[in-house]
Amino acid sequence: MRKFLIPSVLALALAGGTVAALADSSPDKVAAAGAMSLDQITSRLQSQGYSIKKIKFDDGRYKVKAIDSTGHKEKLSVSPQTGDVLSKDSDD
Repeated sequence: MRKFLIPSVLALALAGGTVAALADSSPDKVAAAGAMSLDQITSRLQSQGYSIKKIKFDDGRYKVKAIDSTGHKEKLSVSPQTGDVLSKDSDD
């Protein structure tokens, strides 16, 4: 019984560490999750005409508050792997 318990507990501990790493928005943890860095996302959005006001990594994606090229406030949901805007809503 003990032979099976120790590997099971170890496997659960390792899996829990992976989930915690994805929930943390520190730069090292974001990079470990395979995501683009905040600087990369910011540069990509700025090249598309956005002025970034706030950006954070949460729930597996970047959440961004920005102003578009026409001056409208937007809330963006951005793919952490590609930097593509997945959705946007008006933030007026």
